[in-house]
Amino acid sequence: MDGIVKSIMSVEISLVELLKVFTCMLAGIYTGCSVYASVIEAPSRSNLPLHSLWEQWSGSFTRAAKVIPVMLLCMAASSGGVFYLSPASDELRNLWLAPMAASLFSFVYTLVVMRPETNILLEKDVITKKGNQWVREAVERWISRHYIRVVLGWVAFVLVLFATVKS
Repeated sequence: MDGIVKSIMSVEISLVELLKVFTCMLAGIYTGCSVYASVIEAPSRSNLPLHSLWEQWSGSFTRAAKVIPVMLLCMAASSGGVFYLSPASDELRNLWLAPMAASLFSFVYTLVVMRPETNILLEKDVITKKGNQWVREAVERWISRHYIRVVLGWVAFVLVLFATVKS
């Protein structure tokens, strides 16, 4: 085991290579979290009683809202760093813009399309104010709107994996 650690520690890695690894890692984590939320978590709670559904959704959203923007910002910065530091002759260089574009789109799309209704959904008395049907349908709309971010994150992840493997 000691030999393996020494072998790993002796490998030289450039800043661009380090940023590539970091970008791939963040893109993979973001994609995994997004797919999990959309494919497993949301459908599994769709049959819950409304108050439980709302509590589960709002709790999950509140926790994710603290982590995901930071992750997207770091992913955008690291992929931008790879693009900037890579030689212009690198034919795969532009693929590193995908996570930055996906992150930027996600921020704008979230603020413009999703956030107005999300703010209402997060109100403690939303069920009383808006009614059962509206809340259930609003959660479903949120999930449907989230799919575009899932797809863009997945595409960005696949592109950076391709660029990494081919470089």
